[in-house]
Amino acid sequence: MLPKIGPFHLYGLLNAVAFVCAVLWLKSKRERLGLSENEFWAAVWLMFAGAIIGAKGLFVILGWEHYASGEMKFWRDFRTGFVFFGGLVGAALVGLLFGWAKGLGFRRGSDYYAVAVPFGHAVVRVGCFLAGCCHGKPSEMPWAVSVTHPLTLTTEPFRGVPLHPVQLYEAAGLLVIAEVCRRALSRVEAGRLPPGSAFRLYLALYGVLRLAMDFFRGDGRPERFLGLSHQQGLALACLAVAWFMGYGKLERGAHQSGRAPAP
Repeated sequence: MLPKIGPFHLYGLLNAVAFVCAVLWLKSKRERLGLSENEFWAAVWLMFAGAIIGAKGLFVILGWEHYASGEMKFWRDFRTGFVFFGGLVGAALVGLLFGWAKGLGFRRGSDYYAVAVPFGHAVVRVGCFLAGCCHGKPSEMPWAVSVTHPLTLTTEPFRGVPLHPVQLYEAAGLLVIAEVCRRALSRVEAGRLPPGSAFRLYLALYGVLRLAMDFFRGDGRPERFLGLSHQQGLALACLAVAWFMGYGKLERGAHQSGRAPAP
């Protein structure tokens, strides 16, 4: 773990790197997105704002007791606590509204973000690993990592204890998802898959990944409903959205052919 080099906090630095890489890749696809230069940058910054608001908003909702007790203050601790699923929803809602305002199809644009988002997210998870946040449970695996750096964000009971490097597990899974979605995007561009297919695939694959990864997380997930954490519940919601997106296409296709959709 190496949370800081000189004046640079590596978590923040890698977040910036992830954002820049994702935006540059999207910019290379700007014409395919059907956006002018000004529209592209407007969409990027609006969706970025939506992601920040959504990620922070969901953290506050899920951890409201920390604010109610005075343990945390909204502005004082603003840098602490963002929930990825909230950011995903916030960015998607802004993208949906932006596409509607510009007369652009949301599904078409979402396929490109299905590649950029998991790639950038993978870089962010490496930053999490270096900072020690979002850490894993104790492990006896030979690749387990002990965290001892004084600036680490790993919680006190887990410092010096061999832990699952769950951040790197997720980063690897996200890179695989980005590549799978990139290939699906190529098929969408070639007309072999309908628009929205890559985004639907991303939601399904990331939902499965997060369901699995939360079993290895050790950074304080006491909230449980039917044995699942809030994050796993949100992962199931991603799977449900992916299924409904596909079911809608299936119903439309069956309606056009005069056949009922298969159960």
